[in-house]
Amino acid sequence: LPGSVLKLELDERGISQKDFADIIGMKTSNLNEYIRGRRSFTSDFSLKLEKALQIPADIWMNLQLNYELAVARKQKLDIDEQAALNEIEEYDKIISIKDLIKRLDITAISYRNKLKELNLKLNLPPAAELQVCTSHWNYFKKSDKLRTDPRMVLSWTLLAKYAVKDVHVGGEFKVSDKELIVRDLCSVLHENEDTINKVRDILSNRGIKFSIVEKLDSTPIDGYSFFDNGTPCIVVTKRRDKIDNFAFVLMHEIAHVFLHLSKNQKEEFVTFEENERVDKYEREADKFASGSLIPEKFWREAPKVELNPYKIQQVYTSWARINNLNKWIVLGRIGHELNFWRFREDGTRSIN
Repeated sequence: LPGSVLKLELDERGISQKDFADIIGMKTSNLNEYIRGRRSFTSDFSLKLEKALQIPADIWMNLQLNYELAVARKQKLDIDEQAALNEIEEYDKIISIKDLIKRLDITAISYRNKLKELNLKLNLPPAAELQVCTSHWNYFKKSDKLRTDPRMVLSWTLLAKYAVKDVHVGGEFKVSDKELIVRDLCSVLHENEDTINKVRDILSNRGIKFSIVEKLDSTPIDGYSFFDNGTPCIVVTKRRDKIDNFAFVLMHEIAHVFLHLSKNQKEEFVTFEENERVDKYEREADKFASGSLIPEKFWREAPKVELNPYKIQQVYTSWARINNLNKWIVLGRIGHELNFWRFREDGTRSIN
């Protein structure tokens, strides 16, 4: 404030405002208005200061100009901040801004910078456009029993797409590689040693992006498959740290890539936790996953056992070993088909 500079100068020189007003021929009340910023320094007033204090008038005029520019910048900043806040509030009706900021480690203080970083990382379309896009999605039409928060699901899918942005693949995707990919993945899944890294390498070498993104609240999501600029992507939540769950979800998404997405790259599939699929494509993916992990010719010859958890686990553990299958992938299929999960865990079910 130019008036503050003038007051400091008068204080330094031991001149009271009343005496200085007399020196420059001005009422004390008028001088006080200049000092308090209620009046702007004019060229005439600056010349009076130059004469009385021997400080060039252009210095006083520059102080006034710089002050006015600073005020203008602050007013514009306030307007921009309010505009950014309004935009964030519109987005927050559709996606969880709080969760996205936390997951993306955005530390900006101002709303404007928060919005800038969100757009930079997620490439967000306008809120109204995002709302229109989601209204056409069928993620939430697959089961009347499914309890999800569409806002949180959409937030998670944005995080998933962000996660694969910097994932690079080492090979080219070919639909004709399906059998080779299924064979290599099944081998790794049944072995369950350094599983995540081996899965990532297999998929990368065959031109498929792979990532793990932890789920958000109210999002019972297992996996997500889509194309990103011509490259198939699979993102899983690893919601349960169990090899049978991970293996089934992974192969389910592989099914979507080869059976559905390769025919229509604009489609997307979000796989939710459901006991019974009501969607045709989801049922097809389930069938593909089960048949890939345990070939039907093996499964048809599986032993018949009474419905006793101890007996089932004992017999099928032995059967899995004989057929070079992971016992928990076998028991997981039994559990899924019979809705029977009372098996004793021994520390080998986790993803290794």
